[in-house]
Amino acid sequence: MNRWKRLAPSHANPWRGWLTYRGSLTWRIVARSRDFRVQKIQQRLRIPNEDEYRVLGRPTHKRALVREVILHANGKPVVLAHSVASRADLFGTWRSLRGLGNRPLAEALFTDPLVHREPLEFARVDFRHPLWHRVRKVFGRDFPALWARRSLFRKRGRPLMVTEVFLPEILGLRK
Repeated sequence: MNRWKRLAPSHANPWRGWLTYRGSLTWRIVARSRDFRVQKIQQRLRIPNEDEYRVLGRPTHKRALVREVILHANGKPVVLAHSVASRADLFGTWRSLRGLGNRPLAEALFTDPLVHREPLEFARVDFRHPLWHRVRKVFGRDFPALWARRSLFRKRGRPLMVTEVFLPEILGLRK
């Protein structure tokens, strides 16, 4: 399984600007594209990936809400976003997740003063990671190793993990 690290890629890495941006990735993509949309591809209760349930402090057998969306810019998919929240929090702290549909999560995270973000972690995900396999399944093709970042958002102490897998097309957006 690929390792998540808090150390960002080098300054020479063309992905660095996207990976290390601390604000809303959605808003940054919107600002750099003529056309933006969110496509929900999954939202269901399931057991999180192994590297997620450890960070979330969840037992391995507990199901959580997993939401996946594709962020499209200029008609091309640029990010697969994967969010995980505790099932119990869907009726409490993170209840707004239930009705998002094709709306971006950014609005709930970056406009709520009660939400704070923990440090970003980075990884190159490849065939050893479930998110690489998910991207492969969603798009029906193989990819090289893909850069991803994740972080925990906390509201009233309750975690929500957001992981963003960057697709090669994002490098085509204007700087």
